[in-house]
Order: sequence, then C-alpha cells, then structure tokens
Amino acid sequence: MILIDQTKKFKTVLITLKFKRVAKVDEFAFRTLLPSVLRTKTNLYKNRQQFNEKLESLYGASLTSNTNKTGILSIIHVQLKLVNPTLALDASLFEEGLNFLKEYIYGHNTFNEKDFELEKSLLIEEVVAKENDKTRFALTRLFEEMCANELYGARVSGTKAQLEALTFKQFKKMYKDFIQKDELQIILSGDVTPENVALTQRVFPNASFSAMDFLDYETKAVNTVTEIVEHDKISQTKLNIGYRLPIRQGDPKHVAAVLFNAALGGYVHSRLFLNVREKHSLCYYVSSVYDAYKGIMFIYSGVDAKRLDLAKKVIDEEVKRMCTERISEKELALSKQALINDLKESEDSQGARQNLMYIQMLLGKTPTLAERIEKIEQVTPDDLLEVGKLLLKDTVYLLDVER
Repeated sequence: MILIDQTKKFKTVLITLKFKRVAKVDEFAFRTLLPSVLRTKTNLYKNRQQFNEKLESLYGASLTSNTNKTGILSIIHVQLKLVNPTLALDASLFEEGLNFLKEYIYGHNTFNEKDFELEKSLLIEEVVAKENDKTRFALTRLFEEMCANELYGARVSGTKAQLEALTFKQFKKMYKDFIQKDELQIILSGDVTPENVALTQRVFPNASFSAMDFLDYETKAVNTVTEIVEHDKISQTKLNIGYRLPIRQGDPKHVAAVLFNAALGGYVHSRLFLNVREKHSLCYYVSSVYDAYKGIMFIYSGVDAKRLDLAKKVIDEEVKRMCTERISEKELALSKQALINDLKESEDSQGARQNLMYIQMLLGKTPTLAERIEKIEQVTPDDLLEVGKLLLKDTVYLLDVER
C-alpha cells in the first residue's frame, strides 16, 4: 500500500520511505547510526562523493534521513525531494529517483569497517555536543527521572556508552534484521501520476502498511512529587516540571488538551509567557509542551537562580488557576486561532502533510482540515477545566548553577 498526497501545489515531488518497528532501547544506537553509514558507500556508488554526484545529476535532488520515536514506534524516515519531472521535461527522473533510493537502502552487499567506525565516532561527538546544550540536556534528564523504567525515559539517539559498545559485527547483523523485518511504508507527495504509483510498487514490492495502536500507555501511580536537583557550570537555572495527563490521541478530550497546553504555555499569548516571563520577568524563556502519544505535559524554563523560588511559586499558581478556574473566552479564542493558523500553515509543507497523513493512517482516522478546525471551534472553557482535573504533577527537575 502506498499513500498518495496528490497535489499541484508544489514544484517538487517528495518520496518518503518510513521504516517502522516497535522501539527497543537496545536498538536506538544502531537505528540512529544507520542512515549515515548507508550514505558512506553502496554497491554502485563507491564513496560519498559519487553518492552526492548522483544526487546532483538528478537536478539537484536532496536526500534526508533521520530516526525518531513516535509513541512506541521507532521510525526511520528517508526522503528524496525531486523537481517535478514534468517541469524538468525528463520522463525518466522519477524512476531514477526511486532506483537511487532503493540503492541507498538495499545496495549494501558489504560494509566497510573504517566507514562504520568513522560514522560512529562522529555520532558520539554529536551526542556529547548535545549534552553541552543545557536546555536540551535538562529536558532529557527530566524524562530520564520522570519516566525511569519506561520507554519514554530512554535516549532515542542512544547514549555515548551504547554507541561505543556497538560493534561492526553487531551492526551488520542488525542491518540484515532491519531490511527483513521493518515494515516499509511509502508516501508520495506532489504532482504524482498513476504511472508513478505503479512504478513505485514495482521498485518497492515489499511496501505495506498495518495500522496498529502505537500510543504509549506506560505510566505509573504518582503519590508524591519527585524533585531532582543537579548542578553544572551554567549561568541560568533550568527549571523543568513534568505532569502526567492521561489523555492521548483519539481520546474525546484530546483537542481540549491541546488547547489547554496552548493557553498555558504553547504560544506568546499564553499565561506562562505573559505572566511569568513578561509581567514578573522571572524566566528568560518558559513554555509548555503536550505529548499526546505518551500522555504527559511538561514545562521548561530558564530562570535567574536568585529568583528560582519565586519562579516556581508563580508557575505553580498559573497551573493551578488553569486547573481550577474557567479560562476566559478571549484566551480560548486566541488559543483556537493560533492552533488553526498552525494547521493551515502545515498545509504549505510537503513534509508536514506527509507526516500528518501517516499518523492519521496509524490512528485509522482521516479527518479533513475543515473537520479538524470544526472540532477545535467546538471546545468550551468547561472542556479545559475537565482537562485540568486530570493533570498530575509528577517530577520537578532543576539543573542549578554551581554555587
């Protein structure tokens, strides 16, 4: 089965391969490393230069790839963006693009150990560099503490230790397992013809799709709030607060939960931004994020260490107000408009359209943009109060200034 986003809105055709399987912590390092090793050489392209020259010959096509986790799924995304073959007046361009993608994924009778070790060392450097980004690091630590012994708490890119432990022999074995067992889903976006679709099916006869409940239901009973304090050589304290919110994609309260987050800390009109950052000047930055695949919400902020206690107090007060007092019609209207604007903007991105289509297929629901907007418009202040009743503070993580 191949998903088709037929549109003449763009001057490009986007071919996306999504390889999915249920995520396992001991495979994260391999799956993050794989896309870069595949690019070092193939049976046809003997080095990275030849590989890139082939992309240039496809009228400057671009190939991107990455690995992420959605719910309980680990998904490797590979995207080839081609100029619309009709505009290029090159009837063979689409087929050449497909064959190039096939070579990138499957054209590996052998791997080179030196290439493997080089890409592994580069990825380790990247992992270490991310730890130097203290905002990102503090969020990672929040998830590790809050979701200890849960899949969500594991580092999706793998840890430095996991990468160092990955051997060339293990990599080759895991690659064979990947091409045999990962489910391949293909999505085509752009001015796609029936001939393009038929050709795709011939080049990738193994493409399929199976809907599944991919939401992450792992959770725990929260009896007391856990507070973790660590120190580092930083100039501002990172204050992160995690909450359990047992509302996931597909739940009748899902849209209200999205709006709850939007009003609390999702946009520049939100309460955290206006009252904590602007009015009291307590934070350099402060936002909230709702993860509907997991059923959690978290607030992350950068705070003046000398005003930390006041910042915690004011943030707690704003969250409590959201949970116990009816939000104003004006705040709700602003949140709805911001969300609707985001939905409309995503229509202008081929990648965003493809991701939405894929998630909708996984969920087994394919509402139109108009239907999604209608659901947003139907949410009331009382609906947000119902969401607030379910919010449960779980963990406070502080990365504080060394004193």
